[in-house]
Amino acid sequence: MMAEMPLALFTTLAPIGAGAFIALAVAFFTTKFSDEQLKKIDRMTTIPVVVLVAGFICAFFHLANPMHAFGVFAGVGSSPLSNELVAGVVFAVLAIVYWIVALAGKLGEGARKGFAAVVAVVAVVFACFTGAAYMMDTIASWNTPMVPVAMLGFSLLGGVCLGVLVLALAGALEDAAKGGFKMAALAVLVIGLVLGVAGLLVQVMGVSGMSNALVDGADLVAAATAPLWIGVVCMVVAAVAAFMALRNAKSAALAAAAPVLAVVGVFAARLAFYAVQLSVGLYIG
Repeated sequence: MMAEMPLALFTTLAPIGAGAFIALAVAFFTTKFSDEQLKKIDRMTTIPVVVLVAGFICAFFHLANPMHAFGVFAGVGSSPLSNELVAGVVFAVLAIVYWIVALAGKLGEGARKGFAAVVAVVAVVFACFTGAAYMMDTIASWNTPMVPVAMLGFSLLGGVCLGVLVLALAGALEDAAKGGFKMAALAVLVIGLVLGVAGLLVQVMGVSGMSNALVDGADLVAAATAPLWIGVVCMVVAAVAAFMALRNAKSAALAAAAPVLAVVGVFAARLAFYAVQLSVGLYIG
């Protein structure tokens, strides 16, 4: 579990950073912000950009030789890892270009909605591909659709939490909460929580019935119990904090607590995921 720390951080930070752009797209489609509010939102969008970039930096620390990262592109179309990397690079480029153009004041209302929608769709694709990269025949405990389901849930849950913070710091959350954003964000939040928690629990508990010549799956699950339940509890509390922040838009503390709890919860969930790794090479049941 500890050996996978860089990847645990990458699969925590990058999807949550991507998810924030989904939340912001929802905000732009449901709320009419003033020009001044939009300028502040664009400046505060620096936060999810930093979270995203930090996630990718963590991924490079997993490589023995970072220069070998470029060789991953050779497997595009046939390798889930290569597909994940391409999706991540495409998303990162789109998100950063959007952020730069928005900061420059070059986005009108229609262009902003269109660009934000494209970035949001690619964010969903990136989150799904990040989870799908772990679906491999050689590791039975990870070879399940529940892995990308959970990853998408983490992205949506953490993204809404981070998006709420961006809007709060920009002084735009109160107006957003008065309109359709509150219900739309709540819907995305609930979907993210359900997908994240259900996907994680189904995947981890499925390992209990597996074993190989060296390890019993039930023992792996027992060892992962602490991070598993820390993750679940923190994600639930993060969702509650985000919902309360939407109801009490003037509370900066709630808006700040939600993404912090989401990061802790998703990170703990990722540690539990890596803790139940069980190779199919020695799989017998």
